[in-house]
Amino acid sequence: MLKIQFKDRRQNPIWIIEKRYTIGSAEDNHLVVEQLDAHHARLLTKNNQLFLKDNNSREGCYVNDQRITEKQLLPGDTIRLGTLELEILDPRESLTQAVLEDNAIPQRWSLVADSSWLSGQEFEIPPRSAIIGRGSQCDIIIPGTHMSRQHAQLTVKGNMLHVRDLASSNGTYINEERVEEGIARPGDRLRLDVYSFRLIGPEKDANKTQIRRAVAAPTVARKTVSDEPKQWITKPTSPGNRIEPETPRGSQWMLALSLALCVAIVGVLAYVFI
Repeated sequence: MLKIQFKDRRQNPIWIIEKRYTIGSAEDNHLVVEQLDAHHARLLTKNNQLFLKDNNSREGCYVNDQRITEKQLLPGDTIRLGTLELEILDPRESLTQAVLEDNAIPQRWSLVADSSWLSGQEFEIPPRSAIIGRGSQCDIIIPGTHMSRQHAQLTVKGNMLHVRDLASSNGTYINEERVEEGIARPGDRLRLDVYSFRLIGPEKDANKTQIRRAVAAPTVARKTVSDEPKQWITKPTSPGNRIEPETPRGSQWMLALSLALCVAIVGVLAYVFI
């Protein structure tokens, strides 16, 4: 959602809630301005983006001093419709993004109406605690016939809002659940009988870059490497690489003598029997 604000600050900023928001001098417009055409322009919400569309007005629609037929609007843009000038506000600029503790200094909270003739109007919640109702002694006055004189009490508690119904005639609802007491958070819907509001308050900055602590690499113990050449031992299936044990020299002569003696005996026996 974006806000529009009169450049001359003739009234409080207005939230753009509806997908189609009309501006002109006719009474059926969302924003009625006498010096404009009957239905001068429209604000259209498409895919969470806001566009200004000219309705073939006589004096035209301008964004940053350039005449347009239809153009996307961004925070900081200036709209000129005839002699009327409006500014586009980024709602995040008026909200504190830090999440607060219960005993911290309260930040800005507000209710933005999204129903009936109140649609788009914003009501700031006073710090700590406030009474909302139609009575003139209330902190937030909603002059509607369906509202009780003292309808509910709103108490800021850090990044939450405590809501207490004050025995109202037509009930207090958080996200369409009727409550006598309850906790509401930014983005929740608060309904007091037929009057519905979106709750705006401090939230965590989801886009803030998170810095992670560096994770220390695990220490690996290295083995001491010997400078001496290694003697590889292979399996017997590799005869070319097999290391055979050496036979002592004396044993070799005894083996040769035994073989010679065996050969002589065989020769003698062969001579005798043949």
